[in-house]
Amino acid sequence: MILRLVELGIDGSPDENMHRFSEAAVVSPVPDAAVLPELFTTGYVLDSISSLAISEENIKDLPAASAAGEHSIWIIAGSLPVKTDCGVVNRMVVYSPEGVLAYQTEKVHLFKQMGEDRAFIPGKCGGTFPFMGTTGTGIVCYDLRFPELSRRLALAGAEILFVPAEWPGGRLELFRSLLRARAAEAQIFTVGCNLGGEHLGVMFGGGGGVVHPGGKMIKGRDVIEGVSDFEIDLADVELIRSRINCLQDRRPEEYGTVEQGGRVR
Repeated sequence: MILRLVELGIDGSPDENMHRFSEAAVVSPVPDAAVLPELFTTGYVLDSISSLAISEENIKDLPAASAAGEHSIWIIAGSLPVKTDCGVVNRMVVYSPEGVLAYQTEKVHLFKQMGEDRAFIPGKCGGTFPFMGTTGTGIVCYDLRFPELSRRLALAGAEILFVPAEWPGGRLELFRSLLRARAAEAQIFTVGCNLGGEHLGVMFGGGGGVVHPGGKMIKGRDVIEGVSDFEIDLADVELIRSRINCLQDRRPEEYGTVEQGGRVR
């Protein structure tokens, strides 16, 4: 399959960004699936998030859904600020080739160092979803630092993990290292799509990537500026696990539970 990363910068209004990213997702040659970054319509304008957040009822009718249906591709439409009865969540959404909302999950861990908890409430994990004959799942940006969450999803059957992100360029190598770690420890594909350009004085610059279940970064090819395609074979998950199966070799009875203070019981 051909998997596309759309790593453009934020430029203009939320509606303008939604259209730009959705159009880039389906630039010829049209891929099988396209992935967009975290908060690609708004970025982290935290003081305005509550007014920019969309309603849950509108998610199914966004331009990304139309683009997916018109071009018969999967669009992992990054994440969006979404209003709920409890507050605003940072929600990842996925549209099927029929243009139907196929999956949603929310950012579980908020990055308090930049004040994300002022604008959002912690989200709920959405589990897994059927994806091109296998099982997909998603986490958002900072969630990548918490292997417990990714491990739970891998144990639930996920074989490809999508990670929309706004990871600053100065920590890009860490982002890519964590993508590789999550891929190698669970023997799954990991797909990190990072915001491009500069936003609020911070350089992001794209630079995400796709990691093979064997732990190596896959080389992509440029389509247009900020858009790159990667060829993957989802059957490689089973192939790698037939040689070494890390999940099968787990011994959770020896791991215990770590309490605050470092004591293991």
